[in-house]
Amino acid sequence: MRARRVGLAFVSALILATGGASPARASGGADSAPASDPAVAPDDLADHDASLEDEDLPDEAGQRDPFEGLNRDIFSFNRNMDRWLFDPITHGYQDVVPAPGRRALYHFFQNLDSPVILANHMLQFRVVEAASTATRCVINSTIGIAGFFDPAASYFRVYRIEGDFGQTLARYGTPSGPFLMLPIFGPSTVRDVFGDVVDILADPVSYLLGPVRWWTLVLGGGEGLTTREAHIDELQALEAGSVDFYSALRSAYLQSRDSMVRQARGQVAAAGIVTVDVN
Repeated sequence: MRARRVGLAFVSALILATGGASPARASGGADSAPASDPAVAPDDLADHDASLEDEDLPDEAGQRDPFEGLNRDIFSFNRNMDRWLFDPITHGYQDVVPAPGRRALYHFFQNLDSPVILANHMLQFRVVEAASTATRCVINSTIGIAGFFDPAASYFRVYRIEGDFGQTLARYGTPSGPFLMLPIFGPSTVRDVFGDVVDILADPVSYLLGPVRWWTLVLGGGEGLTTREAHIDELQALEAGSVDFYSALRSAYLQSRDSMVRQARGQVAAAGIVTVDVN
């Protein structure tokens, strides 16, 4: 699942940039956010498949991007945000927090997503995946000390399988709609934008914390930062190997999402194992 709190994460990053949240840095990276391209989160990069959704023709990614001109302009803006804000924050986080701490924080925020993933697996009638997600949440929240560790994968071989409401909508036949490059949020589609909003509103953590306050911003910034940091090397490798980074990122995102849609429809075995060690 992409970082569901990227909006709050961006606010946290701006607070940090203006000096308003500097004390949070040493406590675990709860002050930053994913930039545009890093909004392709673990599930979006972990499962590249060459084929597309049933309703879409192969090798026609461009036809799914009718707003390409505008999307490229937004992509350029996002890249500048990467260069001047998000990259320095991410590298600073890597310098301040040692690798075991970064890995633990990454697992913690991944575990917080479990209720939303479980709800979507149930809506998709994926019983095995739902049981796996529930089992992971229980094991990691207890033995794994509130999710800071991932014994479910390490010792019990119960791996993370992604699920979100955009995928649920696709399961019931909702078309993806045009590809969109959103400011700060990064690559998406019309269907996934709506799905992300529903997932954020349905997240029980939001209700437990109450109205938006400093701890909500901390959680949002932490999830965005840890997700970005955990996969920054993959994104940099994608950029380095691409003649056109925008097109490569668009293809990676669409192919990953299409693979998740086929999983939801039961057309392929669920293999969305995305809990990996932080580089």
